[in-house]
Amino acid sequence: MKKAFLKIGTLSVAMLSSSALAAPGEWWEISTKMEMEGMPFAMPAQTSKVCLPKGGESDPSYTQGKDSNCRMTDVKHSGNTVKYKGTCVNEGETMNMVGETTHDGRSFKSNMKMSGKSGGENINMAMVSSGKRIGGACDTEELGRRAKAQVDAGMAQACDTSKYSTTNWISSSSLFIGAKPSCPGKQVAMCKVLRNEVPRDVKAFQMLEQMEKSKDLPSAARACNLNMDSIKNSLCKAKARSGPLSFLEASCPAEAKAYRELQRRREECEGRGFTAGAKMKQCMGGVMLEDEARTEDSKPAIGDAASGTVLEGAKKLKGLFGF
Repeated sequence: MKKAFLKIGTLSVAMLSSSALAAPGEWWEISTKMEMEGMPFAMPAQTSKVCLPKGGESDPSYTQGKDSNCRMTDVKHSGNTVKYKGTCVNEGETMNMVGETTHDGRSFKSNMKMSGKSGGENINMAMVSSGKRIGGACDTEELGRRAKAQVDAGMAQACDTSKYSTTNWISSSSLFIGAKPSCPGKQVAMCKVLRNEVPRDVKAFQMLEQMEKSKDLPSAARACNLNMDSIKNSLCKAKARSGPLSFLEASCPAEAKAYRELQRRREECEGRGFTAGAKMKQCMGGVMLEDEARTEDSKPAIGDAASGTVLEGAKKLKGLFGF
């Protein structure tokens, strides 16, 4: 999903940045926020200074730049409102868009929805934009060059894995695998992390297991040759006594039952006053009977017996030497 998001994000920037012809323009400040179904995080709004052709805020056809993959197919004006439909084609896949813009010459507000496929994944995305004219002459061609630089910088940032944790690798795995990965050359490093960490990290295993259930995401486990069933069985055995119980209940019914029994017996032993040592070990093993525990508790401790012996010896010495 993230891979598709990057493609659509790139496409959206191209739409806002292109113009039909090189033409004098004027500066606008435009804020844009994108939302996509299935994304694990919300994208913050982005504000940028944009050069629009004069009157471009009221005419969606300005997005039909020479380098744009998007074309308007149905534009209708009614007063200060523009409704439009369009399509974006990328690598043989088509996204459909529908939108509406209201404007007054000094500002505008726009809502657009896109649906279709990108990177083989189903996409439903909404983009909300607002802009205000700040004035000053500009060159609309320059905006395209700046937008490309912004896209390149954004891709470089998205592909920077230098500070990735195991869960970061898993959540972003679709960027690194597939026939044409968005971030090429990262699969070997990702698979090394997954092979080393997933078999011993419950949280990482559960995240990868959940992502493997998605039909819209490529399989990181398959790309890295990970046997999820084998890893689960190993984790069940390793976590049988330490938990967490939530993992055992979800993945290891037999171990979960044994874990609950272990916790019950521990609480029972602690309730009888055993917290550590041989008594606790015996109690947890089920070999200490109630009367044996009572007898064992009545015996003096080794330290107490030694103290009594020393005291008795001191008394004898006192009598012997008369002091």
